Amino acid sequence: MSLARLEQLGAITAPLIVGSGPALTMTGGHGSAGIAREVDGPDEVRRATRQLLKAGATAIKVMATGGVTSRDGEQPDQVQLSVAEMAAAVAEAHHRNVPVAAHAQGNQGIKNAILAGVDSIEHAIFLDDEAIEQLLAADIAVVPTFGAPHAIDQNPEAVPAWMYQKNKAVIASHQQSIARAISAGVRLVMGTDAGTSFNDFRHGSTQELVYMVAAGQTPAEALLSATQYAAELLRVADKVGSITVGKQADFIIVTANPLTDITVLTGQKTVYRKGQAVN
Repeated sequence: MSLARLEQLGAITAPLIVGSGPALTMTGGHGSAGIAREVDGPDEVRRATRQLLKAGATAIKVMATGGVTSRDGEQPDQVQLSVAEMAAAVAEAHHRNVPVAAHAQGNQGIKNAILAGVDSIEHAIFLDDEAIEQLLAADIAVVPTFGAPHAIDQNPEAVPAWMYQKNKAVIASHQQSIARAISAGVRLVMGTDAGTSFNDFRHGSTQELVYMVAAGQTPAEALLSATQYAAELLRVADKVGSITVGKQADFIIVTANPLTDITVLTGQKTVYRKGQAVN
């Protein structure tokens, strides 16, 4: 959130940052070792959400399930924050028109997050038909973050064996779940989960689009997922997300047409931020 303020003031050149601060997790839950704040019960979640909003958060993240990168016996299908706990965060955030993202990998945790009214499901590794129908009915976006498990899978000697094995067990289900969601018409938004093992900020976004097309999106849909749909989800579509009069001139120039070959985006490009070339 501090970087977001510096960018808004023009003190640094950076992408538009929609900052959440630490995620909210149950005691001992996913991320509790460092990247999340432990909360138990709706009242604690409500207070923590209000404190994050006071500090300048323009998004809130909650942990609905376990995950791949935490040890201590945690599994992606473990249910963590309850429906009532997540709903408390959603209510407070939505009072301020702030979106709520749920880290949700296991099927029941995904359904709990949907019932709580979150705005996006991050990862969505295990989806069944009922969950997909619920996503469609509630118009909740899915952010697949294919890059995170692929990065672990591609570096077996450099990650802990327990992490590699957990990741190996979910990577095929992840691909199948998102492919079925795409076929059903679930709205996807591009995100990378950058910061996880070997999942960097420099190349992750363009590679993520390649993975999304491989899962069944058209190049046009993938580009919308990274631009217009992302801006709408994060409540910044009045500023960015399309090349429109009155919005910030954030765009890239590439050497070929990504609508016919999405991998063009992984190559040479010129990036413009607020109308100024930054590379």
